[in-house]
Amino acid sequence: MSGLEKGIDVAALVYAILFFPAPLFWLIVHPAIHFWRRFGNRSFWIAPPLWTASGTGLVLARHRIFAERVGRSPLSAIVGAGLVLLALYIGHHVHRQFGLRRLSGLPEMNPARYPGGVVSSGIYARVRHPRYLEYMLTFVGLALLTGAVGIFLLAILTILLYLIVAPLEERQLREHYGSEYEGYARAVPRFLPRLRRFVKTPTG
Repeated sequence: MSGLEKGIDVAALVYAILFFPAPLFWLIVHPAIHFWRRFGNRSFWIAPPLWTASGTGLVLARHRIFAERVGRSPLSAIVGAGLVLLALYIGHHVHRQFGLRRLSGLPEMNPARYPGGVVSSGIYARVRHPRYLEYMLTFVGLALLTGAVGIFLLAILTILLYLIVAPLEERQLREHYGSEYEGYARAVPRFLPRLRRFVKTPTG
């Protein structure tokens, strides 16, 4: 294995440690959002043990994660790199449009202190959950780059988790913003952008 391939493996493992717990966190929070909001910012104290447990498990299982390889080829490397670059492009626009406070979920956990609103401009004019799309594309891209069965499994599980988390989040947004978010949701797809240009809706 070349130094580049080892580096990609390390990058894939680090990415999994940092971002795989994210949908697990929201899977805990969104179904009981009113309960967690009682604690305000203190609700985020559930994150450290979750990330620690997940990260420890991934580190301990790292040899199994990379033990088996499938489909590693120049074509898969090109496609994988393309998906990672696309994810970086999406992430750049998300970060430019939103600050760290909003991306960290503060308006959801503590709306009284950090009020939000329906955003239908920029990257959010193309898909409703570009941040989740970024995570999914990155995991799939890293799976193709490494060819590791374990990373493929993490990518599949990540996609499945976000397919559950996104509707839970949208239920909360519909409850909070009513017809404004309902109209946005009808106009903009959840994950996959339409080929035609987005017809602009009012911003919140």
